[in-house]
Amino acid sequence: MGLYRIAANGESNFHIVNHQYSDETVRYAASELQKYLLKATNAAIPYYSDRCPMRGPEIRIGENVRGETAVETDLDTEGFYIRGQGEHITITGKTSRGVLYGVYRFLEIFCNFRSFTKDAEQIDTIDVLEIELDEIKDEPAFEFRDAYFRNAFDGGFASKNRLNSGLCDISKAKGGRVKWYNFHHSFCDLVPESLYFDGHPEYYSEVDGKRVPNSQLCLTNPEVLKIAENTLRRWIKENPECTVFSVAQNDNMLRCTCPGCSQLEKEEGSPAGPIIHFVNKLSDAINADYPDILLHTFAYQYSLPAPKKAVARDNVIVRLCSIDCRYDKSFETLAKQNPDGSEAVFVNALNDWKSHATRLYVWDYAVNFENYLQPFIHLHTLKENIRFFKHIGIKGLLEQGNFAYGGGAAFDDLKAFVISRLLWNPEADIDKEMSLFLDGVYGNAAGKFIKEYVALAEKTCSSAPLSIYQNPDAKYITDEFIEKADLLFNKAMQVAESDETRKRLDREYLSVRFLKLARMELNVPGRTELIEKFIYDVKKHGMTEIMERASLAVSKQCMINSRYATDHTGEYRVYYIMQ
Repeated sequence: MGLYRIAANGESNFHIVNHQYSDETVRYAASELQKYLLKATNAAIPYYSDRCPMRGPEIRIGENVRGETAVETDLDTEGFYIRGQGEHITITGKTSRGVLYGVYRFLEIFCNFRSFTKDAEQIDTIDVLEIELDEIKDEPAFEFRDAYFRNAFDGGFASKNRLNSGLCDISKAKGGRVKWYNFHHSFCDLVPESLYFDGHPEYYSEVDGKRVPNSQLCLTNPEVLKIAENTLRRWIKENPECTVFSVAQNDNMLRCTCPGCSQLEKEEGSPAGPIIHFVNKLSDAINADYPDILLHTFAYQYSLPAPKKAVARDNVIVRLCSIDCRYDKSFETLAKQNPDGSEAVFVNALNDWKSHATRLYVWDYAVNFENYLQPFIHLHTLKENIRFFKHIGIKGLLEQGNFAYGGGAAFDDLKAFVISRLLWNPEADIDKEMSLFLDGVYGNAAGKFIKEYVALAEKTCSSAPLSIYQNPDAKYITDEFIEKADLLFNKAMQVAESDETRKRLDREYLSVRFLKLARMELNVPGRTELIEKFIYDVKKHGMTEIMERASLAVSKQCMINSRYATDHTGEYRVYYIMQ
C-alpha cells in the first residue's frame, strides 16, 4: 500500500501525464482530473503528454504512458484500474471510456466528488490530499446503462455517472455512447404501411381472418423479410455511428394469426417464436457484412413468454418489459405473494428467457405516466429489483422516467442520480447517496426536511399497489400524506439558503400542489384560477408535460373538468420520435 501526498496547501509536486498519441477521450479525462483537483485542493497540477521529460511523480492517465502503463485485457469493456505503482499513480482501462470513468471514480473516492444533476455538483475542499493506494479494480454490473429521464440525457451528467445511453448527448471526448437506431417499436418503420399496405395487405397481421392496418408484420412472409433486410441495410449504411438497430414489434396487441405465423407460434409455444425466427434470419443475412452490429427486439406484452426451442443469435438483444407489474414491493416479493400475478409472470419469463438469449436486457419503469407529478418514489424497492436483474444475468437495463422535452419534477433528478449509481453497482449504499444528493442540491438546512419528505413519500408509495398508470385517487395517496408533505416543503422553504435552492424546492413542490388541486372538490371557489396559476408555474420551470405525451393545455383542461384529473375527453397525444 503506497502513501501519496498529491497536494498540500495549494501546491503539488505531481504531474498529470498521458501518452502523446492518446485519443481525445483520454486527453479529456486528464484535463477533467486537473480541473477537479484544482477545485478540491487549489493546486494547479501541470498536465502534459509524455513527450515532455519526467519531472517527478506522475498521475498517468491511459495506456502506454512512457511505455510503462498497462494495456488492460482482463476487464469488461468499460472497466478500469486505479493503481499505485512506485512513486506514480496510474488510471487505466480496457477502453478510453473506461479510463474516463476511472478518473471520475478516483475523484469520488478521494475528493468526495459527485455530479448530482447537470447543474449541481460537489467536491470537498482539501488542504492536504494524501491518499493510501494499492489497486482498485472496478467494472460495471451491466453493459448497457440508461437512466431514461430527460435531464439525465445531458452528456456531462451521463459520463460523470457512468451512463452510456444512446439518447444521452455524450460527445466522443466524454467517452461516447452506445448509439441505437430506432431503439423501440420499429416494425412500422421496417415495412411502412404507407408504402405497402394498399398493394400488399398480406405483409401485415391477419386478425380474425382479415389483414388489418396499424397492426404487426406477417413474420413468415418471405417478401416482408426481404423488404425488412433492405431497410435494415439502408439504416446501417446511413447511420454509421449506430451499433444497435431495433427490429421490434409495434406497440399494439394485433399479432399475425395467418396459418404460417400460427403454426410457428404453436410449435414454439409462444408468440415470441415467430419474432425470434424473423430477427435471427435478419441477423444471419447481415452478419457477414456487419459482424459488430447488434439487433434489438422486445419480449413485450403478448411476446413476453419465452419460446420452447428458438434461441436468439449472440448479436441479438432480447429486451423484456415490466410494464404490467407493480412497484410498491420488489418483483420477487410480489411474485411469491401471488404466483398467478403479473410480477410472477414477469419473473418466470426472465428465468425462462435465460436459455434463449445470451444478451438479455430489461426495460423497467420508475414513473407514473398518467401523471408525471404524482409521487413515484420506490428507490429501495428499485435497488432490490436491480440486484435481482444482475443476479439472474441481465446484461443491459433501462429505467424509464419522464422523458418529456422540458424534463420534470417529482424528484426525477434524485431518481436519475440514484439509478445511475445502481446501474454501475447494484450494491451501492443508496441511503448515503440520497443523503449526499439532498444536502448537495438543497443545502443542509432545507435538505433535512426534504429527506423527511422523500422518506415519507417512499413509505407512502410502498403502502398500497403502485403502478405506472394511476390517478390522484389511488389508494396510496391520502390527505394525511399531503398535509405532512405540504408542511415539510414549507419548512424547507423557510430555511432555504439561496434563490437557486428556493427555485429547486419550488419545482419539486409542484408535486404536492398537483395532488392538492387534483383532489379538490369541483365546486371550491377559485379552483379554476388556482389550476391556471399552477400550469403557469409549471411552464415557469420549463416543463412541457405533466401527463405523458399530452400538451399542457390539454392537461390543464383535464384538471379543470374533473376531480382527480380523470376526464380525458377530447384529449390527444403528441408523438415525437426518440431515437
